[in-house]
Amino acid sequence: MAWFRDDEQDLQQLLEEARQAHREGRSVFVARLRSKHGKTNPWAAPDAAELIEGVEREGWGLSHMAESLAGDVVPQMTCVFRRRQS
Repeated sequence: MAWFRDDEQDLQQLLEEARQAHREGRSVFVARLRSKHGKTNPWAAPDAAELIEGVEREGWGLSHMAESLAGDVVPQMTCVFRRRQS
């Protein structure tokens, strides 16, 4: 799971997991993304976009996404990525 804000280490870990899953030939990669501070702009989510773009650079394409609240206060996105056909 990666946190949206202020945590480059979590972002790098998520990207490494995506890279490893791709190397292993997996066909699906699931990432759960949360906002640390529970503050999100309802019209734009540049932090989420950065994470999605990073995973897509590792050979995945975003297939589905769902939003929910973790513990009734922390926004969370579950993103399902599928391996891109080369």
